[in-house]
Amino acid sequence: MQTSWLLIGCLWLVIMTGADTANPGPRASQTDAGPAQSKVLVVMDERPQMEVLAGYLRDKGNIESAIVDQKTMPEDWSGFQAVIGYIHGRLDEKTELKIIDYTRGGGRFVCLHHMISSGKSKNRYYFDFLGIRMDGIDLARQPAEPGGHYAWREGIEQTVVNLNPSHYVTGHEVQWPGKARFSTDSASSGSDCPAFALEDSEVYMNVKFTDGRDKTILLGFKYLDDRNKVLFQQATSGWIKPSGKGWIIYIQAGHSAHEYQHPAVARMVLNAVTWKP
Repeated sequence: MQTSWLLIGCLWLVIMTGADTANPGPRASQTDAGPAQSKVLVVMDERPQMEVLAGYLRDKGNIESAIVDQKTMPEDWSGFQAVIGYIHGRLDEKTELKIIDYTRGGGRFVCLHHMISSGKSKNRYYFDFLGIRMDGIDLARQPAEPGGHYAWREGIEQTVVNLNPSHYVTGHEVQWPGKARFSTDSASSGSDCPAFALEDSEVYMNVKFTDGRDKTILLGFKYLDDRNKVLFQQATSGWIKPSGKGWIIYIQAGHSAHEYQHPAVARMVLNAVTWKP
């Protein structure tokens, strides 16, 4: 009888061992490893700025970047956590349509700095996709008044203002060293908001929204134009907009590699990639 029970026990051990071999549990190396590394696609025409940003995303977010230009971008974007756009010059229609289709299909388009610029007004679909317009582009190099024609200027100092401190993009591990009084209403004294200054920067004035209240505003800017002594305070430097099944996130800062070395600028881009709606 004891021999029978011993044989039954041995048989049960063999069966269970076989089951463990056929369906092994997590190995120690699998259990100890961190989360799988994410990857973003960066479509650009100025590499130095994006190399700095890619280094930050890798070091602080464990996110790898595939940096490509419009000629070498892949056909399939489905494997990327987000697509970052940083195109200063011409936006090819193929790229324009790819960005729109990817975003509306459920992707995330992180739109940086001169990805919104006057040259893109020549594209047929892009500004409608973003929900913006620029008036009087032919006057863009001339001094402007708030609410007037579109204007841009580089080599200036601007103040980036956090208008939505509780939002993940502007609040999660972003250091805001100063305060700035901000108001878009000339009749109001405004309120003190977290802020930081960017020197030798580039500012875009009078970018107008065409989509009502679709955008969630994140950032504004303050800039005093020394040519006509006009102070601009506009809530257009950072925003989020739903698009189909996906999202557009815009951050205006990032004119130079030096600006992506600013921890607040780089962190907000990382947050734009990792934010969960």
